[in-house]
Amino acid sequence: MGGTVGEALGFTVRDLSDQNYAQSLAFCRVWTDIGQIYQQTPHQQIFDAFWNNRMGNSFCPSSGNGELILSTTHLFLRFVGDVESDHTLAPHSSGLRSRLCARSLQEFFTYNLETVSYKMRNYGNDAPDEFYAAANLIAHSANLGYVEESAIRNHILQSLISHPKLYDHQAHALIILFKLAGPTFEAYADPSVVDRCFELLNNQYVGGSSTRMRQVQVRARHPASRPPQVKTNF
Repeated sequence: MGGTVGEALGFTVRDLSDQNYAQSLAFCRVWTDIGQIYQQTPHQQIFDAFWNNRMGNSFCPSSGNGELILSTTHLFLRFVGDVESDHTLAPHSSGLRSRLCARSLQEFFTYNLETVSYKMRNYGNDAPDEFYAAANLIAHSANLGYVEESAIRNHILQSLISHPKLYDHQAHALIILFKLAGPTFEAYADPSVVDRCFELLNNQYVGGSSTRMRQVQVRARHPASRPPQVKTNF
C-alpha cells in the first residue's frame, strides 16, 4: 500500500466490495482525518483517489472479450454518497459526486470524438476503457438524479448518433446506457431520438455482426405500434 493517504484511499476504492464495504468506509474516515491533520492532504488528492480507481481491478472492454457492464459502478456511487454524507469525510469531499459525474461526461464526449477521428483515418482503434467506464457511471448517475436533465434530453444520446454512421464504440455505449438506464432516457429524451438509437442498433447488428453483443438485452421505449418497455436482443 502506498505511503500517502491518497494512495491508500485509492487502493481502498479499487478493492471495494459488498463484503468489505463498512470496513472500507471506516478506513477512509480514519485516514482522511489523519491526512488532513498530519499530512495536509489536499482535497484534489481525495478526488483523484476516487477518480483513478473508479474502474476497479479488471474492467477492460476494449480487449474485445471484456464485459461492457461495469458491475461495481453502483457500489462505487453508493460509496461516494456515503463519503459525502459522513460527518468526518463530508468537509473534505464536498461536491465529490457532481465532480465525478462532470468529469465522466467530459471524458465520454472527448473519447467519443477522438475515437471517431481515429476510425475515419482508418486507424481502427477501439475507444479506451475509460470511455466505457464513463458510460457506465453516467447511466447509474442518471438513474440517481446526478446528471443534469438537459444533458439527458439534449446531449448524451445525440452525441452518439450525430455522425454519418454508427461506430462500434457508439453502439456499445448505447447498449450500456439503455441496459442500465433505459427508463430514465425514455422519460427525458425525445421519443424520436430513442427510436433512432434503436433503428441504428438494429442495423448495426443485423446478421449477427458482433458475437459479443448479439445476446445483450436492453430496455427502452419503442414506437407506438409496438408495446412499450419491450426487451430487444441484438
